[in-house]
Amino acid sequence: MASISSFTITLIVLFAMGTQSFTFHHSCLPQIHSTPPSPSSSRRLMQESSSSSTTSSNIQFLGRGSNAIVRPGAVLLSPSEEFHHYLREAAIFIYAMGLDDNDVYVIRGAIIDHPTAFTIGEMMGESSSAAAKIKEIPILSNMLYRGGDSGGESIFMLHSDDAIAESANLEMIGNSGIYEGGFNDVLSASDEFDVDKAKFFFHYMEFTEQELLSMLVDPENGADAWTSVEVPPEIVMSCDYGRGDCWARLRNAVREY
Repeated sequence: MASISSFTITLIVLFAMGTQSFTFHHSCLPQIHSTPPSPSSSRRLMQESSSSSTTSSNIQFLGRGSNAIVRPGAVLLSPSEEFHHYLREAAIFIYAMGLDDNDVYVIRGAIIDHPTAFTIGEMMGESSSAAAKIKEIPILSNMLYRGGDSGGESIFMLHSDDAIAESANLEMIGNSGIYEGGFNDVLSASDEFDVDKAKFFFHYMEFTEQELLSMLVDPENGADAWTSVEVPPEIVMSCDYGRGDCWARLRNAVREY
């Protein structure tokens, strides 16, 4: 089975003077191996949409409630009545589906509109001259987003740069135009890399099949439900969102469906 790329980000910068190196983060998140979901849920989770619609902003509606399609590259929008701390007013980009190290089928996503108060550079502290030099790299001015409530102390990067993906041999997430990993290649590109094409996340959301299916229920008595959409990569990559901003924008875009 093909293995989805590691969710580890390690920043190692070697300087021309001496052999000094600085490691920003080093930890390993469990791998996911790409497999289809179990037969009992595959039709609901990954079916091709026969009734999808596209708005003028190229936002594709994939369904709501039990008809919501969940596949890599989709964005899940929580219902207005959702009160879970992380899921409330959340837009969740699904970036991995498959078996974890315990052979449990899981779905992983990153909340794309829950910013922290820190940039990647600020998370490094001020402990060394190496850290100060690293902070001169433009991409480290990008905000760090809180992707969810799982994942230990790890940070991972999503980006939409096809050249970086090719050089790092990365597989696109669904048809989203977005990739996971390739940070060393981004560092090598340095000033030539468009920092608006990358986004950093601390933690992620993880669901089992049953957990996700229990969320995707049909509304009762006019209640709201989870909605699935696919969007252009710049919507996912934007670092201009406050808490719930993307959620509100996308829900408004598909409200008529």
